[in-house]
Amino acid sequence: MKYLLLLTILLSGCTKYPLQTNLDKDNFTDYFSISGVEYYTTSELQNYQVEKLALVEGESCQSAANLPPAEEQQAKIAAKRKAATLNANGIIIRSCIAPPASKACISSYVCYGDAITVTPLTSSNDDNE
Repeated sequence: MKYLLLLTILLSGCTKYPLQTNLDKDNFTDYFSISGVEYYTTSELQNYQVEKLALVEGESCQSAANLPPAEEQQAKIAAKRKAATLNANGIIIRSCIAPPASKACISSYVCYGDAITVTPLTSSNDDNE
């Protein structure tokens, strides 16, 4: 009991100090925004109504020798993030390329895709049941 009282006093003494952190709500919103965007292939969209919003691209760049090499998956995620900013719920990756090294990027990948809105088709039989 005496330890609980001591702990309560110690913790209540810290309430005058504001909590400062590097966490930012906007960073979380941006980071998790891609969770609502799914990858699709053209063949998977046969039973959906699809609205094309825009062409998006994503890049992964190794800008210095001591950094990890560029990755295709990171370029796809960057394109997916751009699709999320357009309020898309899907993306079709059309192509990814690895351009030659440049002054800006020792290695890089660039992926292009279509940001899309996907809605399941409703069957006319559902209305009659």
